[in-house]
Amino acid sequence: MSKTASYLDRLPRHAQRRGDAAMGEAEIITSRRELDAASSECAGELSGSALGKGGKRIGILLEDEVRMIVRDALRFPSGATKCEMRIIGKTEFDGPNGVVALCVAKGKFVLREIYQHATRSWELETVRGRRESGQTPRQAVRAEVKQELGFPVRRVHRLGTFCPDTAVMSSKLDMFLIELGDGPRRDEPEESEAFGRIRHLSPAEIGRLIERGKIRDSYTIGALMLSQLKGLTPAIRLSAKGRQR
Repeated sequence: MSKTASYLDRLPRHAQRRGDAAMGEAEIITSRRELDAASSECAGELSGSALGKGGKRIGILLEDEVRMIVRDALRFPSGATKCEMRIIGKTEFDGPNGVVALCVAKGKFVLREIYQHATRSWELETVRGRRESGQTPRQAVRAEVKQELGFPVRRVHRLGTFCPDTAVMSSKLDMFLIELGDGPRRDEPEESEAFGRIRHLSPAEIGRLIERGKIRDSYTIGALMLSQLKGLTPAIRLSAKGRQR
């Protein structure tokens, strides 16, 4: 067994797919001879203290309980070779990596402010979260709504599947429209998250915030589009000024 095959065998089944350069795909190199050559060619592209002396250049470079950072040697249809990284979620073995909940109540969208570490700024986003292994997507989405908003769930509509960044992330998320019921809010935020206000926004307000760059999260915008395509929520349009740009 090649050393490439050994790390691929640890990945979810869909992430193990080798591909075929002869069919126009980016093919993961698995033969030892080609792998050694490609690894040598792209070895100098990596740097950083995490590598250590004689550290890995191909395979699973880093992992924690949530995700793996993988670097593959690839052969392209042109014959060129290149090494590229991808991020793979640990719960992708038995379903989607996570869920997204676009919540509505009394004709308004319900979003929440959250301070995101990656952007180092406050973002206004729809509910989303990681699905735990063994959980169904519907169980996961109800748990996330309870945690982040705390309002009762009246009805759940599945919107579809969303891939947030196909260039880097292998994960996909199931998206839902959640109709919230009446009742007191009993949210249960995790201690490791920084939540701000919950905001109830009309379609017109959502449109203005997207236009101004105040809502820029791809999950939120993707869920809004899917819900409109299914006819479940009103159309969100730019202002006259935005349409003229």
